[in-house]
Amino acid sequence: MLRITGTSEDEKTVTLRLDGRVVGTWVSYLEKLCLHHKNEENKTVVLDFSGVTFIDNKGLRMLEKIKDERIKIANYSLFVGALLRNLITSNKG
Repeated sequence: MLRITGTSEDEKTVTLRLDGRVVGTWVSYLEKLCLHHKNEENKTVVLDFSGVTFIDNKGLRMLEKIKDERIKIANYSLFVGALLRNLITSNKG
């Protein structure tokens, strides 16, 4: 299960706090939500991963596909950071 909570929003940015596991059917729901905010509302999306305990391969592939300068990943644990290492490395470049 994945809980998604909008924790802050202004005219340029929306922050979504994620709690639980980014797996299964939640992956496509999260993708649609991110793309809605990014494309239809023209906002930068900050994904707060502080409550995420696991991401499956489907979730990792989806994040690789949608991540760009307007979809950011923040506040992840060491374990989740290890799963996200390729995405995190691309943030620094």
